[in-house]
Amino acid sequence: MASPSHDLLIVGAGINGAGIARDAALRGLSVVVCDRGDIAGATSSASTKLIHGGIRYLEHAAFGLVRESLREREVLGRIAAHLVRPQRFVVPHTGERPAWMLALGLSLYDLLAGRHSLPASQRLPPDFPLLRELDPPVTGAHAYFDLWVDDARLTLTNLMDAHAHGAEVLPRHELVAVSADPTSGWRCELSGRAGRRAIHARCVANVAGPWVGEVEQLRGVPSPPLRLVQGTHILLPRLHAGDDAWLLQQPDRRVVFVIPWDAHSHLVGTTETELASPSGSGATDVEFEYLLSAVQRAFGRRLHTEDIEWAFSGMRPLIGGDGKDARTASREYRLSLEATDRRRAWLTVQGGKLTTYRRLAESAVDLLIGPLSGTTRSSTADQFLPGSGPAGSAALASLHGKAGVVPKGWIDALWHRHGTLTGQLIDDHASGADGAGRDFGGGLFEAEARWCAENEWATEADDVMWRRTRCGVRMTPAQRAAFTGWWSAQPFG
Repeated sequence: MASPSHDLLIVGAGINGAGIARDAALRGLSVVVCDRGDIAGATSSASTKLIHGGIRYLEHAAFGLVRESLREREVLGRIAAHLVRPQRFVVPHTGERPAWMLALGLSLYDLLAGRHSLPASQRLPPDFPLLRELDPPVTGAHAYFDLWVDDARLTLTNLMDAHAHGAEVLPRHELVAVSADPTSGWRCELSGRAGRRAIHARCVANVAGPWVGEVEQLRGVPSPPLRLVQGTHILLPRLHAGDDAWLLQQPDRRVVFVIPWDAHSHLVGTTETELASPSGSGATDVEFEYLLSAVQRAFGRRLHTEDIEWAFSGMRPLIGGDGKDARTASREYRLSLEATDRRRAWLTVQGGKLTTYRRLAESAVDLLIGPLSGTTRSSTADQFLPGSGPAGSAALASLHGKAGVVPKGWIDALWHRHGTLTGQLIDDHASGADGAGRDFGGGLFEAEARWCAENEWATEADDVMWRRTRCGVRMTPAQRAAFTGWWSAQPFG
């Protein structure tokens, strides 16, 4: 090839890779995104589901990271409104940190946020009704707000917007070989279900998260220092009614979140378990006991592993070599650019967190603009993600009126996943006499499954059950098996 056919190949379709793809495509660059697994198939679908500043990072003087995260919280609350919801967290006074310290930290948290749309933190009175759920009782509590988010769909919608602006998205395409082109760019070979494919790109961004070292080794470069810290979450039967979440202080000075998942369950997490390699990931009995003990200390309930409805683990790829333990290790990110006379560039991304993905992406593309050509200013903070926009509740009300035989509750669930695209989904797949089609259980209907295959790069049944919809949580094993069989019999299965 005499010249690169693409400006940028992004290796990794997690949240950071998706954010870079969107930013680059919006700036007019020719982009290809590949991943050997599904979109958000690893860390980016296994987070605590929060867009937050990270209040506990204030103890480690990470003021810059907290400030950046809180500013991004405001941006994402605007551009991804259908995927986020305000979430109040109650911090009971249990003695690990004095009340004055919590008050000071939360005041600083509000200050670093600047102007924001969420309510300010407050001290709750000792007779606040929710505190009656705790056993043993506490003398008081503080409360503050952050945002809950559907992490997998946030990743997906970034790639949907990138695709709408010309990017090619290739899940389940693994980068298997890379070499520097004699004239310019990189010659890369991808392996997918349909065989192998060559991609010639002027720049490559290695955003493979826990597997960033494996990608570096393909070009003969040693793995960068990286720390893998596993975070495990469990789903438990509802501990009490209401929409409030908890931030529970632990004897080891860590914190555990208890967050409403739905009307039936609470999500409890997370752990911080050091891993030697990605192959060692997976929830352990020790982690289960840690989380169950946290619940018992707060609510006086002795629960067992048999009470766990679902568990998942994600690997946080933190910057290595700082000598700190997992609790205090930096959650910041590092961008390393190697450029050759504006003809060829390689960007390696390390670290980062869900909340700051958009700023990471903006900074990454700013670095790549030198070797490439395109609009120099990022516009990702100003443009809604697919499904979000000013329509809001009025659009949802109109959908209820046109639904016909489609269940109203299903439309509400669709709205929180697809936002303003829900109308198109219904028109395309649920407007006939059969309505939503086959009911697979757990809130999953045939119409949405077909939409995921046609519009969201779902290629396996698990993609739909666990990442596009998360309906698999409420499906029985028999229902999941039936859906998998149906999916396999379809042209897209």
